[in-house]
Parts: sequence; structure tokens; C-alpha cells
Amino acid sequence: MTQTQRNSLMAMLADVAEAARLWHVWLRLGTWDVRRRYTRTSLGIAWIFLHLTIQLAAVGFIYTILLGQEIQAFIPVLATGLIIWGYLTSSIVEGGNALITSEGYIKQIGLPIHIYVFRAFVSITIVMLMSSLVYVAVALLLRIPFGWGTLWVLPGLILLGVVSILLIFTFAHLTPRFRDIGQLASSAMQVLFYLTPVIWPADILEKRGLSIVYEVNPLFHLLEILRRPLLHAQSADVVDYAFVLGLVALLAASAITVTWRFHRKVIYFL
Repeated sequence: MTQTQRNSLMAMLADVAEAARLWHVWLRLGTWDVRRRYTRTSLGIAWIFLHLTIQLAAVGFIYTILLGQEIQAFIPVLATGLIIWGYLTSSIVEGGNALITSEGYIKQIGLPIHIYVFRAFVSITIVMLMSSLVYVAVALLLRIPFGWGTLWVLPGLILLGVVSILLIFTFAHLTPRFRDIGQLASSAMQVLFYLTPVIWPADILEKRGLSIVYEVNPLFHLLEILRRPLLHAQSADVVDYAFVLGLVALLAASAITVTWRFHRKVIYFL
């Protein structure tokens, strides 16, 4: 790495640090985005719960019949899968538009550009946390056991949040330059949705000797570090955390590289 490149990297990291320091700005903007999304609707933010509840009821009814599953065991798996997958998809699609939708702010107000990346992270995370209340209702209704092992969900949530912010940083800088990237990523996530145990239990393929389909998929392991504590009040396997940490390392390298390359040029792409 040349001295010029090193200086550019340090400048980028300084910009991100300065944006992070202004947390009160992007926290307020992100919260305002969620309120604005449901302004003048009859149900307001209740649409977050209603949308997921309808999806859960419809998909749950059909797939319990198709897959021959017991509803008490299948619905919690489905609920956690839909919440987590929705969060990841929003991080890519909505996060990818973070700088594009903030074009007016970026061109008129002299704030660090990465404030708007953190802003997207806040709004996407708030929606996910609100959606999680649907799982709480399901867990109480179906009497899913809670215990000290349930607390393993906390490191899982932290890792999920890290994955989200890294995806947002990557796609927020790529999408303004390559406008098709969001559509490509959305299509890829749709394919992965059916290859990952989101709406179907992993043991279905395991019984047929096809467990390799999901065992090498890091998104399956990301689901596991959250599902295992929530559904069984115990920690996930070491291999699950290893896969997720590997995913975080890969995404971190991607986010740093892409942000480093485009953070000074992105304003010209808006």
C-alpha cells in the first residue's frame, strides 16, 4: 500500500468515525424515517405487526400442510426466519438506497456522508425490532420455554446487527455507481431464500442426506445463532458461530474496500 493509499484509507476511517460521533443526528433521522413511513395511515406503525402477522398466518397454514409439520413447532421457526430474512433483505435493498434517498441532504448540508448510512441502519433496525414483537406474541401463545440459555440471543443480535451495518455500508456505496446492483442483489436474496431454511425446517433435507445444501450456507448459521436460543433456550453450536464470524470478516473486508474506493466519488453518482 502506497502512502497516498494509506492516507486515503485513514481519511475514510476518520469520516466514518466523525459520522458515528454525531449519533444524535442519525438516530433522530432514522427514527423520523419510521414515523414518516406510516404518517396519515389509519393504523400507523401497527402495519409492521399486521403485515408480518398476515404473512405468518398465510405461509404457516400452507406450509404446515405441505411439509407435514406440527403448527406448534413450525410457526416459531417460520416467525424467526421471516423476521431475520426481512432484516437482511432490507439492509441490502433499502440500505443500498441510503445515499440516493438522502441526495438532497448530502448536496445541501455539510454533514459527513456516512451519517445517512447510519440513518438507514437505525430505521431498518427499528422496523426489525418492532416486527420481533410478533415472535414474542407467538412464543407466549405457544408457551415456548424461556431460560438462562435464551440470553444467548443477545450476542446473536449483536452479530446480526454487525452483518446489517456492513451490508448497508457496502451497498450504499455500490448502488449509486451501479444502479442495477440493487436489483441483482434482491434477485440473489430471493434465490437464497429458497435455499436457506427460512420457511422450511433443516431436518427435512437432513433426513434425505442433503444437509450439505444448508451446512455450507453461512446464512443458515446466522439463523441458527438466533433460533437456537429463542426456540430451545440454548446456545448454538461452535461451528455456527465460526461460520458467522467468517461471514462478518468477509463482509467487513468488502465494506472497507468498497467504502474506501467510492466514499469521495459517490456524490458525483447521485
